[in-house]
Amino acid sequence: MSNAEKDFLKEARPLAQNLIAYARTAGAAYGITDARVSISVSERQENAVEKGEVSKSVSGLSSQVSVVLYAGDRVLSFAKNTLDETALCDAMMKNMQVIHLVPPNKDKRLLEAGKVYKGPQADFDLYDKNPPTQAQMIDYAKRVEAAALAQPGIKGTRAVSIVKGEGHSLTLATNGLDLCESSTRYTASANVIAEDKNGMQIDGDASVARHFSDMAAPEEVGKTAAKEALAKLSPALPATGAMPIVLSPDAAESFFSSVYSAIRGTAVHRGTTFFKGKIGQQVMSQGITLVDDPSILRGAGSRQVDSAGMETKKIAFIEDGVLKSYNLTMLEARQLGLEPIGRESGTTNSMILPGTKTPEELMSDIKDGIYIKGFNGGTVDVNNGIHSREAYGMLIKNGKITDIPVAGFVVSGNLKDMFMNVAVANDTPKLPNTRHTFAAPTTRINGTTISGK
Repeated sequence: MSNAEKDFLKEARPLAQNLIAYARTAGAAYGITDARVSISVSERQENAVEKGEVSKSVSGLSSQVSVVLYAGDRVLSFAKNTLDETALCDAMMKNMQVIHLVPPNKDKRLLEAGKVYKGPQADFDLYDKNPPTQAQMIDYAKRVEAAALAQPGIKGTRAVSIVKGEGHSLTLATNGLDLCESSTRYTASANVIAEDKNGMQIDGDASVARHFSDMAAPEEVGKTAAKEALAKLSPALPATGAMPIVLSPDAAESFFSSVYSAIRGTAVHRGTTFFKGKIGQQVMSQGITLVDDPSILRGAGSRQVDSAGMETKKIAFIEDGVLKSYNLTMLEARQLGLEPIGRESGTTNSMILPGTKTPEELMSDIKDGIYIKGFNGGTVDVNNGIHSREAYGMLIKNGKITDIPVAGFVVSGNLKDMFMNVAVANDTPKLPNTRHTFAAPTTRINGTTISGK
């Protein structure tokens, strides 16, 4: 445990314990039966460069205390950006005095004490105990920019920055929950401007890691950002028609994220997803498996226990195309009469497991198609299945990705059909990954409609 973690707990634990005790004693007169207190402290430092000089350097420290009060089936919560115990107790008293006005909802109760995880705490190494100096972070950003500007055809940079985030949190509750977490996160990004006789294009690259030493080399980030911007120059508008498309891992990550919208517990409860009632049924092509793994060392979303107190275990939401589980918070699970799945804090490290073909094999029989590198907004509706998104990429001719850029076209289809006509290559990025928080392989979708010229 680092000194920063020790210092945080030295102040936070007594405060949380005192607030819990106050809820039990002073709250007895107002029917308070349980309480949950979360204390968090976070620090953010951002450095940006432009033309080799520091253009922005800001930092800030923030703290928050969140309190949830329970009076049987009545629940009331509040949050304050202060660690002053007197002010927090005053706010708690005001809320206790009006909690009787809250409509009862048994589904919002605390997790049952017997389900609170109290086993050994795994160390996923999420906290960087040897952080960089500000000078090192600025040097990283300068090297990113220099590498981008060194590429022929690059006019300039729109933004090059690196951000360090550090956070500590403690949650205590009357059901036995005692959860302490500390983590760091570094994010570097570069947006680069490329120019030719037909105009300018902007694209970029980024790197994300829990430890600064795991960040992608700054020269790699800069060169990749430049390469992506240059590849978009002088795009053509493809012909309108039905054709297969192949998604890059970046575009596939965006496409498969719509699966999470379709299996979200709230959408299932409200009946606003075509996946409702489909547990155990084929909803995607065979060979498609979506896994969420919380145990990845230094993973962007790794955790052992969710914010409700449930142990967070590895889960397959989709297995060989069959829907196995919805993505549920504890409230959503109770509303649907299901067991909670340990995802109160959201999903963790998600990935589409790799297929058996190489990307080259996956597209080898495509006479005319498009390699999609990314999407620009659009509509994805998991209720009626509408998929209509503007995209950009490169033409595919005779099974090969050409150097002909295309943009301004719309990829249309019905998600139900797209999910059943999808195939994946064997190049799923390994997590943790400096470019992906949701790892997806090169992906082919047959039967889509391209709206172009």
